[in-house]
Amino acid sequence: MILLSNGGTNMQVSRAASDTVAIGTVDGVVILERAGAVMDRGGWRIKHRALGGCSVSAVTAADDGTLYAATHGFGPARSDDGGLTWTWVLDGIDHLDLWSARAGKLQGRDVVGVGALPAHLYISENRGGSWRELKALRNAPTVGKWCFPPPPRIGHVKDIVFDGDRLLVGIEIGALLASTDFGQSFTELEVDPDPVECDIHRVLVHPARPDRIIVANGIVGVMSSDDGGKTWRKNPMPPHADYPDAIVINPDNPDTVFLTAGVGWPSQWYKLGKARGKIARSRDGGNTWQRLLGGLPNGQRALFSALTVEAWPGGSSLYAVDTDGQVFESLDEGDSWTIIAEVPPVSKGEFYRALARDRGRLAVDDIVVSNSATERLAKVAARR
Repeated sequence: MILLSNGGTNMQVSRAASDTVAIGTVDGVVILERAGAVMDRGGWRIKHRALGGCSVSAVTAADDGTLYAATHGFGPARSDDGGLTWTWVLDGIDHLDLWSARAGKLQGRDVVGVGALPAHLYISENRGGSWRELKALRNAPTVGKWCFPPPPRIGHVKDIVFDGDRLLVGIEIGALLASTDFGQSFTELEVDPDPVECDIHRVLVHPARPDRIIVANGIVGVMSSDDGGKTWRKNPMPPHADYPDAIVINPDNPDTVFLTAGVGWPSQWYKLGKARGKIARSRDGGNTWQRLLGGLPNGQRALFSALTVEAWPGGSSLYAVDTDGQVFESLDEGDSWTIIAEVPPVSKGEFYRALARDRGRLAVDDIVVSNSATERLAKVAARR
C-alpha cells in the first residue's frame, strides 16, 4: 500500500507496484484502489473513507501491514485491515495534537512513534497498545526557543526517522535531534546556530549514503550534511522557489531527490492568495534542480503538501497531493503527471484554510517571524 500524508511515511520499497493508496486528509483517511495494471495506467477509484471528521496529519505502516494514523486533536489510531476500520490507541498519550508518525525498526526492535504539539515524542513497541514518552527530547538545550509562527506559536515534532540504530527527530521550529540509545538521550545536530533558523520539515537518509543527511528547512531551504550532521551546507533551491516542504529520495537511487516547494513564505502566500506550488527533481543529491511540469499546474494557488515515492524491482512511482485535494501520479520519475483523484485537502496544519479560494481572514494570518526571517521576506518581495 502506498502512503500519502504530510507527516507520515513517504518512501517505500515494495515487491511489486501497489494497487491501493492510503491518504491522510483533513477529513479522515481516504483509500484509493487501482483498476488495471500499473503500466497500463489503470484508473483509480475511491474505495473507502474512514475517520471522517478527523484531520489526519500522518499515515504510516509497520512491516506487517498494520496502519497508524496521527490526528490533530484526537491522538493516534490503528487499522489492522488496510484502513477499513480503525481503533483509537491512546494509552500513555498525554498530547493529542499530533503532527507526525513513523513505523519501522529501531535497533532491531519493531516500533512506531508519534510526534505532538507541544513538541513531545511517544513510542510504542506493542502496536500502539501502550505508549511511553521519550522525555529526554525535552532536555535539549534549545527547547526554550522552540516555536512556530502561527498561533499558538508552539514548536512541534514534524518528522521522525528510524535509521538503523539511530533515531532522528525534526522540530518545527527549533532543532534536529539524534539519539543512539533508544531515546534515553538526544544530541542536537547544529543545522544552524540560531534555533529559529532550524525549521525542520523533513529529514532524509539513505542506506547507500550513511553519512549524508538532507533536510527541508522551511526558513533557509534545502540543507545537507555529509558527515552525519557535524557540518552543514545550504543547497540551491529550484528556480523561483523558496519554501521547501515535502522531499523524498528514490530508494533505488540515493542521488535522485524530489521536492515540493512554494514561492515565498506563508505570510506572503496569504496576502497574494496563492502559494504557486511546484515540484522539482534533482539527480545529484539536491545540488541542482529541474522544475517538473508535464501535466502539473503552473503557478497554482494551492501548495503540494505531501509527496511519496514507491520503488519495486524494475520501476517506481511518485504521488503528490495538494491543499485542494488533487492527487497526482507519475510513473516516469516526474517527467509526466496525471490527476488520479480528488479527495479532501491534504495539509500541514491550517495551510488548506489559508490557501482556499475567496476565504476570509484567519488566525493563521497572524504570523510572527524572527528578524532574520523578516529581512528574508522583504528581499523575496522585492524580487517578485
